[in-house]
Amino acid sequence: MSNSSDFLREEYTIDTPENVTFGYEIAGIGSRFIGALVDSIILVVSLMLLNIILGVVLSVTGDVESLFLGDENEIGWWSGLVLAIYTLLNFGLIWGYYILFELLWNGQTPGKRVAKVRVVRIDGNPVGFIEIVVRNLVRIIDFLPGAYGIGLVTMFFNRQARRLGDFAAGTLVIKERPEVGLESLGRRAISARPARLDVASDMPGLASPQFPNLHRLSAADIDLVQDALNRYSVGKADGYLLRRLAVALAAKLEMPDPAQDWRRFLNAIADAYRQAGQS
Repeated sequence: MSNSSDFLREEYTIDTPENVTFGYEIAGIGSRFIGALVDSIILVVSLMLLNIILGVVLSVTGDVESLFLGDENEIGWWSGLVLAIYTLLNFGLIWGYYILFELLWNGQTPGKRVAKVRVVRIDGNPVGFIEIVVRNLVRIIDFLPGAYGIGLVTMFFNRQARRLGDFAAGTLVIKERPEVGLESLGRRAISARPARLDVASDMPGLASPQFPNLHRLSAADIDLVQDALNRYSVGKADGYLLRRLAVALAAKLEMPDPAQDWRRFLNAIADAYRQAGQS
């Protein structure tokens, strides 16, 4: 693993065992602030709605006055149940919001989607349950003494803009780059190792009915495809990586984006390249 020497570019690169280098653009404080602001607004609005619902329910049961006066003995069992449910929902919103969304959306919350950033592990792999829970439990320390005071100071003094939660969980927040070329994926020249495909690169006559511009791809491109697919099959890469690669290849082949069928698209390219080289 290595960091870019250019601090202003905020780049982070990861060398895989297959001699392929994947580059990521670090999400800076500004991008993360936007994401945190959106998430905070959603949480505040949700909590306000929850309190309004609580007030309406208690007004129906007639226990609003007893609640505000602190006279617990005058609160009925139905209102007590409502308060218990409210407490659980309140706790779930505050602590479960980030954990739930980052689990379901592969390292993203609604705010992170708006800011186009994503949480990944420090080795570039998708975050798991443990990393997500740890980084969000430490969030309370990052928030001290208020408005992410400790978190902002920590992010400012390290190149990867990681807060304490990221250090504790071994995570990193990166920018999404949906429109990306093969070169920006950080592909290292693979000519230093034997190519797995016995096909010459950039063959003018290389084509297939499904991919008319197949000749624009090289053996190194296909090696990159196979490396990504192999890593995905053993759980060392996620759909986000396949999407970036599929979009880049589609642009190079002058084809429409393959929607969400990225794995099948990449497999089809590799198969077509192999068959064209053997014909």
